[in-house]
Amino acid sequence: MRIDHPLLMPPFPQSVFVTGTGTDVGKTLCSAVLCALWEADYWKPIQTGQVLDCLEILRLTNCTPIHSSTYHLQEPASPHWAAHLEACRIELHTLLEERPFGYSMVVEGAGGPLVPLNDSEDMIDLAKGLGLPLLIVSSTHLGTLHHTLATVQCIRARGGEIAGILLNGPAHGENARQIRDRGKVPILGRVPELYPVDSTSIQELVAGWRRGDWIDPCEEETPRTNSSTTHLSLSQRDSQTIWHPYTQHQMAPVPLEIQSAHGALLHTSENEEIIDACSSWWVTNHGHTHPKIARAISAQSKVMEQVIFAGCTHEPGVQLAEALLPLLPGNMNRLFYSDNGSTAIEVAIKVCVQMARRRGVQHPKVAALEDAYHGDTFGAMAAGARSVFSQPFESLLFEVDRLPTPAGSWDPFSEPAQIAADQALLTAEAWIRSNAGQVACIVIEPLVQGSGGMRMYPRSYLEGLDRLCNQFKIPWIADEVFTGFGRTGGNFACRSIGERPDLNPAAICLSKGLTGGFLPLGATAFREEIYRDFLSEDRKEAFFHGHSFTGNPLGCAAGLAALEILQDPQTSQRLVDLEGWQRQELSTLARESPITGARVLGTIAAFELPSSPDEDPSQKYLANRGQEVAKFCREAGVLVRPLGNTMYVLPPYSIRESQLERVYEAVGEAIEFLG
Repeated sequence: MRIDHPLLMPPFPQSVFVTGTGTDVGKTLCSAVLCALWEADYWKPIQTGQVLDCLEILRLTNCTPIHSSTYHLQEPASPHWAAHLEACRIELHTLLEERPFGYSMVVEGAGGPLVPLNDSEDMIDLAKGLGLPLLIVSSTHLGTLHHTLATVQCIRARGGEIAGILLNGPAHGENARQIRDRGKVPILGRVPELYPVDSTSIQELVAGWRRGDWIDPCEEETPRTNSSTTHLSLSQRDSQTIWHPYTQHQMAPVPLEIQSAHGALLHTSENEEIIDACSSWWVTNHGHTHPKIARAISAQSKVMEQVIFAGCTHEPGVQLAEALLPLLPGNMNRLFYSDNGSTAIEVAIKVCVQMARRRGVQHPKVAALEDAYHGDTFGAMAAGARSVFSQPFESLLFEVDRLPTPAGSWDPFSEPAQIAADQALLTAEAWIRSNAGQVACIVIEPLVQGSGGMRMYPRSYLEGLDRLCNQFKIPWIADEVFTGFGRTGGNFACRSIGERPDLNPAAICLSKGLTGGFLPLGATAFREEIYRDFLSEDRKEAFFHGHSFTGNPLGCAAGLAALEILQDPQTSQRLVDLEGWQRQELSTLARESPITGARVLGTIAAFELPSSPDEDPSQKYLANRGQEVAKFCREAGVLVRPLGNTMYVLPPYSIRESQLERVYEAVGEAIEFLG
């Protein structure tokens, strides 16, 4: 039997004042539905911000009569505050005097009924002054019971008339029933999740309601949280479907089942707390689930999640470039987005090689350090030192000249380290002089070679190399994928230190901490003259490189938020504190355990584990002692990821001192237990 929709039964259609249980519950969408259903006029008395809700109503309903807002304020904020910023006051009598009239009028308020108009009057006073019943738009999601029932009580306490509740979102019968019964208020219907949100979707919804094609929200099903119906554990299901990185599955332990994370802690399915002492592969610099970054991603996801970056641009991409480039060392003016650290390196190398070829160099040379690591894609892998990572592919990698590593001593501030760095620089100078004019680029990890064993070296080497490259006009690439965003103490390893000036690489490669560990994003910064070298009237002279997710808006939004956190004075103090704690804890461990090569650079601490008696020292990354220590630490509630027998402690900046103490206690106990 056909049952008329409540919004099409007396007293409807009538003029109503649309309010909500809060911001972002869908008042404008529901107002558009009401306008289409009743063929009503629309009026938003007070508009704040640049986005005009009346234009959204027109987009969604095509021909709704729109009445101009009485107040249009620039700041997207509560009306009273937006008015204060423009040195004006919202007057209730002005709103009432300028009210428009129509047979049926949908008046949309701002926020909820208690949103202030001025220092003495609220939105509900406007509704009462207009003599309109309040139609409350409420989400169907978790938390709606309290918000909706509180809104109902508030309106009644202030003498307002309630027309009913219009739910917005997925079906949830239990929430609808509780609101109806506890609030003693009619449920007028539910606007489902429309996609796409356009006039066609609204017309289809309205047409269905007019035909009687609707379900009472109180009679709808109540969804339950999805859970696995299999009897298998997460790790068992993982073993049937997943191929993990850097893992020999025949020998690997069962992976940790991580259910959630916060700060420096990971929470397992067994309700254990695990301290993330490796920042989840060096990416989570500010800590897990940082609310500022999470909010930025959430807000951006409601506006635009992805758009092709060839021929299009967007606000997050431009804003991130505008914010990041001035913070970088040297004179960086252009940012090329990619997906991760390896692709950031690929971009830099390809740009330099293409420039050299345009100069007429038939076989441009690429140079990099011994023990280097720059990623696992083919170009980045070629730039890295030959190792167990690259061995199966060596015949396919392009030739790279090897410069001796400047990391000659564990302590980068020692005299032996300086001597080694000076000697490495002399060798690099000889190579540069003998190959000048044939070099595409030199790729360098500044201050510390991460995956090569946390090999730290004096800054003087970089300063000397920088002078030589500028003298001979050789582009050098700073791989700050690991070192960037605070890891070495300053924001970037190539940044000025005290009176020592910025370094001036031709390109800087960034990733890992760029988004605070939330989303994959790579970026390669270039000097302006490199960008201009590609400008031409000939299209084939363009740089033909890109990725499907180049400049992803969500990643850029995360990057902007992470950058704001990095520049917060509180973060600067955390970096100082963390370095001090690292030095203190590592010094104690070095006194009490048979470790060697203890070293600290900024927030990075590293040392060498004693080798097993039967261990082959040439194994490096495949050495077993580090894995044994990692296993012990894991059982003690600490996640570490050694590089062979090189152990490092690289936690998020948000780690507490007590948590760092637990990390070193676990490592010390592991070394003592293993002997």
